[in-house]
Amino acid sequence: MVGSRKSLAEQAYEALETQLVTLSLAPGEPLQEKHLIETLGFGRTPVREAVQRLASQGLLRILPRKGLMVTAVKRWELAQIVEVRRVLERLLVVKAAERASHDQRRALAALAIHLDGLSEDLPSFMRLDRRLDQLLGEACRNPHLVSSLTPLHAHCRRLWYLGLPRVDLASAATFHAALARSVVDGDGGAAVRALNGIITILEGLVEDLDRID
Repeated sequence: MVGSRKSLAEQAYEALETQLVTLSLAPGEPLQEKHLIETLGFGRTPVREAVQRLASQGLLRILPRKGLMVTAVKRWELAQIVEVRRVLERLLVVKAAERASHDQRRALAALAIHLDGLSEDLPSFMRLDRRLDQLLGEACRNPHLVSSLTPLHAHCRRLWYLGLPRVDLASAATFHAALARSVVDGDGGAAVRALNGIITILEGLVEDLDRID
């Protein structure tokens, strides 16, 4: 039963996180747990666990006796998130390049092929971006580093959607593919350079956001 409950909680988390990062649930929007249970199609316990997890990551606010609220977008906060991600993820990609298994390198090579030439399909790009995060996280073999980066990645996924239509998806996909191939080649330096390209795009998206705080 425990394993089943965890599986449902993970599914509920992924479903709710998707609605948050794609702006289906807009920043500042009030929510009720009952409504989430109905729309997500999961029971109270997995939804509550998903809500707690997303609140700890800063995408939801729990308002005692009032319900929930989607976290508002704050330009200065996103700038800090991207700043921290740049530093932590440099370590992750270097260690992934050092430690990736043969199967992980093969999966990354296949992922790079899917990223090649991607220019207009943001949902596909985000699916591949999330898969890249997963593979790099597994390859680096440092769960503490992964747990630190996971909430930052969630906020950055929302930033891609906030940045529409200014996102240069072709450049972003090219940098992601280069990052994957650098890890395949075991080239930590090239992986950091590709990562820097991704972070620079994210920094530009933050700069373009209106000041709302």
